[in-house]
Amino acid sequence: MSIQDTITKKKLVVQSKREFLKAGYSLWNEDVKSNAFDFIAKKNNLTDSRSCQQKIITKVLVDLDLFKKQTSIELQLISKLISGFPLLVAHSAAGKNIEQATLYRRHNVSAISLKTLQLFFQYEKGESSIKISKFAHRGGVFVNLSKEKFKARRKRLELDITILAKKVGISRQSLYKYEKGERFPKIKYFKILSNILGDNLDIHLDILENQFENIGQQALKEYKQPKSQLQKEVASYLADKEFSVLWFKSEPFDGLSEPNTDQSSSSNQVDTLYPMITGVTSLNERNDSTRLLLINSLSRFLKKKAIWFMDDDIEHMKFSKELPLLTMINISDLEGMALIDFKNILNKERIPKP
Repeated sequence: MSIQDTITKKKLVVQSKREFLKAGYSLWNEDVKSNAFDFIAKKNNLTDSRSCQQKIITKVLVDLDLFKKQTSIELQLISKLISGFPLLVAHSAAGKNIEQATLYRRHNVSAISLKTLQLFFQYEKGESSIKISKFAHRGGVFVNLSKEKFKARRKRLELDITILAKKVGISRQSLYKYEKGERFPKIKYFKILSNILGDNLDIHLDILENQFENIGQQALKEYKQPKSQLQKEVASYLADKEFSVLWFKSEPFDGLSEPNTDQSSSSNQVDTLYPMITGVTSLNERNDSTRLLLINSLSRFLKKKAIWFMDDDIEHMKFSKELPLLTMINISDLEGMALIDFKNILNKERIPKP
């Protein structure tokens, strides 16, 4: 990344955070060194008289084309495990500025411009009538047409589908697929349809909808492999206690733990029932204080349990007094710990209730 790109990205990160704050989100925006995301946004929503948290794990890019599949997998896994949604905010794609009010996708992750993010929040709050109904796909930019409105208006105006197709300049088969919701019109054809049938034929796209796909077994297998000998020891002891860990290379945490349920062990799906933020520290690593503080902060922000495994490090045990939300366990103790004792530690209330 060039110096100019670095400056542009920093500016874009700051502007993106500002939009989330204006929309009522709180941010976990510590000095995060992450390959998968730049910050996490959280908002309490009221649905059916219940309070729930909407979390958006956001990565900012100057050039959307530089977003790699491997990074996408990592972003999706983290988002899935902490019950959030991945989102990309980008400046350009294919050498052009990303279009406003248009949804892009890269490796199954939604991507939008900063302006589109602004419009999305304004529409959600009822402050703007501009819908995010366009989406980029192979072959151009298309519009999310309402098949119900399209069919109802065509019949109300008594327009034969063959005649209408000729007026629009497309085949009868294409128009019929619009009506069945099997295909969507490009912008130029949508404009012609709107001139004939009237406005508001499009539907607002939820940028957080239908985010996740099955992560392939081969890709998932890579994250189930510990990255160090010490992590291998921890993984082995946790496996005896019916827990597994997804290990990450370039995140503020080492991994995210989950219970070995029938679902998580026999399918490509990631179980989100009981995720924990996990870290491992060696005696030779004396500079982990910053990481421990980050994990403690992230645990509070996400309302997720955090557990840190140490190689008999007394200094870190003393430091743990400053980390009230972080459970710290010596690896030697973990080895001989019974399953019931381990679960009792996990069930100890350390995270303040929302």
